[in-house]
Amino acid sequence: MKARVVFYLITLSLLFTAPAALAYNTAQLSNQIDAIINENNTHASISVYVKSMKYGDPLYFRNIHQPMTPASTMKIMTAEAALLFLGPDYRFSTQLLTDASGVKNGVLQGNLYIVLSGDPSLNYDDLSELLDALHTQGVQAIAGNVYIDNTAYDQRFYGPGWVYNDKNYCYGAPISASIINHNCPQVTVTRTKVATSKKHGKKQARRRRTQSVWTINKVVTDIPDYNRTLFKSLLSHMGVRVYGSVTFGSAPSNASLVNSHASKPLRELLTEMLKKSDNIIAGAVFKKIGQLYNHQPGSWENSSYAVSEILSKKAKVGLSGMRILDGSGLSPNNLATASQMMQVLDYAYHHNDISYDFISALPIAGVDGTLKHRMWNIARKVRAKTGTISGVASLTGYTVTADKEPVAFVIMINGYKGMNWRYRSLEDKIVTSLTKYHR
Repeated sequence: MKARVVFYLITLSLLFTAPAALAYNTAQLSNQIDAIINENNTHASISVYVKSMKYGDPLYFRNIHQPMTPASTMKIMTAEAALLFLGPDYRFSTQLLTDASGVKNGVLQGNLYIVLSGDPSLNYDDLSELLDALHTQGVQAIAGNVYIDNTAYDQRFYGPGWVYNDKNYCYGAPISASIINHNCPQVTVTRTKVATSKKHGKKQARRRRTQSVWTINKVVTDIPDYNRTLFKSLLSHMGVRVYGSVTFGSAPSNASLVNSHASKPLRELLTEMLKKSDNIIAGAVFKKIGQLYNHQPGSWENSSYAVSEILSKKAKVGLSGMRILDGSGLSPNNLATASQMMQVLDYAYHHNDISYDFISALPIAGVDGTLKHRMWNIARKVRAKTGTISGVASLTGYTVTADKEPVAFVIMINGYKGMNWRYRSLEDKIVTSLTKYHR
C-alpha cells in the first residue's frame, strides 16, 4: 500500500519538476525558509519541521518542541488513532430492536428501541429504510413506547473550549450519539406577499400574491426535542400508531433485532473528514474511539485519553505537552508540537497497515478538498491537511522534492490577528520551496 502512495506522489510530480537552476541544497533550503518566514511574519509564533521520509533525516526545524494550537490539522491524529484502533473497515451501526413477544392484529406487543451509535453519516432516508422493517413485519401500531437509545455517547454535545459563535454554524453542530443529517438539516423557508388595492380610500380584495422559496441549513440546538419530533414524524408518515410515548431509554440486552443500518466503512468516512475538514465526522469518530476503548459512553475526556494512549502505544507519539480535546481541532485549547505531528506523519508513511488509507485521504493541492484552490503552481505534488481558526493557520502533510524524494512537513502558526491570506501564502511558499530541494 505504501508503495502505491509513493508511486502516486512521485509520478504525478514528473510534469512539475523544477529547473535545475532553481534547485536548493540543504543549506540553501534552510536559508530560503528563513527568508520566507522573515518576509511574511508579523510577530506570530511559527513552528516548522521538514523531514525526509526516504532517509529519515530532518531537512529543516524551527520551534518543533513548542506546544501550539493545531486547528484542523488535529484531525490527522484522530484519523491515525481511528485506523489503528477501529480499523479501516469499521462501520457505525444503527439498530432497531424490540422486546415485544410478537405482532397481534398488526400491533407490536411491546416496546420499540431505536439504538443510535453516533454515525455521522446517518440521514433521514437511512432512518426511513430502517423503520420500513415494521411494514415488512405487518406492524401498524406499537402497544408500548418507542425508546430512543442515545447512550453510546455522553450528553455534553460541545467540545471543551469551543467558541460560542461557532455553535451557530453547521461546522460547530452538536456531537451526540444522535447525528442525523449532520445535526444541521436543510429547512425550506417560504415567504408570501399579498398585495391589496385601494378604491375611494377603502381597501379592496387581495389582487396579487407573490411567493419566494429558499432553503437554508439550520443547526440543531435541542437534540432531545429534535429526536422526539423527528421519530414521531417518521412513524406517523409511515402510518404506524404509537399507543405509548416517544421517549428516551436504554435498550435491554435481550431485545431482538428488527433491522439495522451500517454506515460506509471508516476509510471512506475519514476521506470525507480530511478532504472537507468535517468537524462532525471528526467529533463522532473521536467519541466512538473513547466509547469502545474505555467500555463506557464516549465523552470528550475518555476519548482524549483513548486517542492519546493509542498514538503513544502504537505509533510511539510522545505525549509531553499534548492536549487533544475534541478530535476536530475546533477548540483553541488543543495543543500539539510539530515534533508530535511529525511522528504521526512518519508512522503513517512507513506502516503499510494504514499508509494508503491515511495518505490518500489527504487533500491534494490544486485538485480537491481544502487545497483545491491552493498551490496550483505545484498542483498534485502535495497531499496535506489544512487548519484554520481565529489566530491559527497550519498545514501538515507530504510532498516530493526536485529529485522525487518524499518528505513530510509540519507548519504551525499561532498568535496573529487577521491577514489569514498572508499566512496561507507563507505556508504555500514554504511547501513550494521543498519541491525545489535537491539533495
